[in-house]
Amino acid sequence: MSHLGSGRPADYRRPVGERTGTRVPGLVGAVLTVVLGAVWARRDFHAWRALGPGGLPPTPWGWLRVSALRVVALLPAPPGSGIDPGPPTPPVGRLPERGAPRPRVAPHPVPHRVLDQRAPRELARRLQQELETLAGRQGLRMATSRWERHHDALWWGTGDEIAHVHPVDGSCHAVLTPADLDVVRARGWGVVHPLAGWGGLPRTYALLFPPRDETEAGHVVTLLRAATETARKG
Repeated sequence: MSHLGSGRPADYRRPVGERTGTRVPGLVGAVLTVVLGAVWARRDFHAWRALGPGGLPPTPWGWLRVSALRVVALLPAPPGSGIDPGPPTPPVGRLPERGAPRPRVAPHPVPHRVLDQRAPRELARRLQQELETLAGRQGLRMATSRWERHHDALWWGTGDEIAHVHPVDGSCHAVLTPADLDVVRARGWGVVHPLAGWGGLPRTYALLFPPRDETEAGHVVTLLRAATETARKG
């Protein structure tokens, strides 16, 4: 009996492999994409947790949130005020170049940490002690960091966080003046936070690289003191 007019496709007599062959590569590609994505996600999750505590819970849900923030970090920062930043504060303007190489910064914006060149423990303690000494001045205090949530930060008054030290690597976050931030970036002492300007994070919120020796620790102290004096002057 002829198949004409039967309503069946013209290729119904062709082997199943021929009829579905064009779908197999696409299916294999989809499966490989899912598998490779799962492998990457697992590795990235453990790399993120290895950065230590800071800001978000170290759970799969926390990792999903920080993954979304990585997308936000790729967007242009909200526009600034357009005000002339003026010159850097004198001590910051005299900072030398930081010796190469610069540390590698983790791709995760929270917690924002370096991957190498971590400070010796005693230098990280020195920076923390510096903040605690500054907190003895009028109007300054130590309290839990608004952004990190796991350790203390230096605050001005009741609402402005100035700086904090990350015990895990000896790096710091500090709110600098725009001109001081330009010096920090140009001379290799740190980078602006990838989420600066978003979600209430100050536009000049900077990561200061960990000191490798006593001399570099002194320069980081200079930056912490400059940030403190700027906050006190309002």
